[in-house]
Amino acid sequence: MPRIAVVKGVDAPAGTVWELLSDFADISWIPVIEDVEIDGEGLGMTRKIDGSGDQPILETLTHRDDERMELGYSITHSPLPVTRFEALVTVRPATGTGADITWEVDYDPQDSDEATAAAAREAIEAVYGMMAGWLADAATQRGRP
Repeated sequence: MPRIAVVKGVDAPAGTVWELLSDFADISWIPVIEDVEIDGEGLGMTRKIDGSGDQPILETLTHRDDERMELGYSITHSPLPVTRFEALVTVRPATGTGADITWEVDYDPQDSDEATAAAAREAIEAVYGMMAGWLADAATQRGRP
C-alpha cells in the first residue's frame, strides 16, 4: 500500500482554486476530458469520465469538507497501473496570493514488482502535476475581469 503526496504551489487564490475543485460534478477545467456523466449528489456520487483512454474512469466522492478545503475520492477503472486508488486533495493558502494544492494518494500497484510500482508512482505524480497546473490556469482565468 504505497502512499505518496503530490504538492504543487500555484499562483491563484486558494478560495478560487477550491471553488473549482470542490464542484465534483464539474471538471470542465480539465482540458483532456471529452464527456462526464454524473450519478447522484453529495457523498457517494460518482462521475464517469470519458477521456483519451480505452475505458471510462469511474470516480466516487468519499469526503468533502468545505471549511478545511478537502475533497476525497476513490477511482475504479483507472488507466493508471493500480488496482486500488484513494485520494485526498487539499487546498491551502500560501504566501502572497497563491495556494498550495496537495494530493495524498493511497494506492496498490497492479503488480508487486519494483518496475510496476515505480511506473505507478511516476504516472500518479505526472497526472496530478498536470491537474494542479490546469486548476491554476482555470482559477487564474476565473479571477480575470
